[in-house]
Amino acid sequence: MISYGFVTGAARLCMPVLFKEISNDIGLTVTQVGTIWGMDPLAGIFIGLPGGLLADRFGVRRTAAVVCILAGVFGALRGISVNFISMAVIMFLFGLMAAATPSVIPKVTAEWFGGRQLGLANALLNIAWGIGAMAATMFSATTLSPLLGSWRWVLLFYGVPCVILGLLWLTTREPDASELPDTVAVKVPFKEALSRVTRMKEVWLIGCMTTFLWGASMGLIGYLPLYLRNIGWTPESADSVITVFMGVTAIGVIPMVLLSDKIKSRKIVIFISIVSVVVTVGLIPRVGTAGIWVLVIACGFLRSGASALINVIIFEIKGVGSTYGGTATGLANTISMVGAFLGPPLGNSLADTNPGYPFFFWSGLAALSLPMLFFIKNRTGESR
Repeated sequence: MISYGFVTGAARLCMPVLFKEISNDIGLTVTQVGTIWGMDPLAGIFIGLPGGLLADRFGVRRTAAVVCILAGVFGALRGISVNFISMAVIMFLFGLMAAATPSVIPKVTAEWFGGRQLGLANALLNIAWGIGAMAATMFSATTLSPLLGSWRWVLLFYGVPCVILGLLWLTTREPDASELPDTVAVKVPFKEALSRVTRMKEVWLIGCMTTFLWGASMGLIGYLPLYLRNIGWTPESADSVITVFMGVTAIGVIPMVLLSDKIKSRKIVIFISIVSVVVTVGLIPRVGTAGIWVLVIACGFLRSGASALINVIIFEIKGVGSTYGGTATGLANTISMVGAFLGPPLGNSLADTNPGYPFFFWSGLAALSLPMLFFIKNRTGESR
């Protein structure tokens, strides 16, 4: 949970609220900001599947140690950027580690838990992500940057805990057959894991579905603080919207996951989550200040189910489990990162024509994920 909170939460989500200061310092356009924000998911296209394969082959402990240490190093190096090119390159390097984390860390839950516990364990990971993201959006620009003297020192500040976490992973262990005979993961060769997972149609469907959903979500998170500042909101108010969004997401994840257990359907909860994104993103440019707050709070709560449950339905696919969980989530994440990379810059490029057009684009993008959901089998009732 702490690794998820720092690497994918705080170290990653500090960027949207710092973009205004970074743009003024090194001279970035809105489109360049969207491109930089898209470097993280672009890296995921290259690292998602290899990260999962490494976790299945060498185990979570060693893989997570390397990922966290390098995430801290590359995350800190973002602070030495002097122009668009240098920031984009270092963001890509950091993104390789940040995007590998969702392929590695959730495998821990599949090794130690099953059935309803699997859903709850993944929910806790997403709560940790929400807490880390909320803290980063709340304090990075308005507190840490003035306190430390610059956005550059803020990025260095977030890199240190990631390195420490990597060292701590070396002190952990993984379950063995005598402890958890029904869930223990067997380390498998690359070729076997890749051959087995790439033939699973449901993994491909989930990857295609999330490529549209994450594209819309990444675009919204990266652009909203900048949009609100440009239409007259104070920096504190603009940043607090994302903070509240992350906080409500953390609050909603457990109720939404428990609801999926109660109704014995992951798909219905994910459907609700996707619809909330479609409606919210499409309405933001059309409502006033109060309306934006209502939409952000409602969407943050409802969308929280998708983030936790998508990993769960991957682990519950027949033949995946903990043994091939890293490779399966890695493949799905690799596909989804295509949308997460393209979504922000494509949407941001429309801002020059009209500041509200990016939201309409992302709303339509999220809507494209809905039809694919119906072709994924619901296996909640079969999970152990």
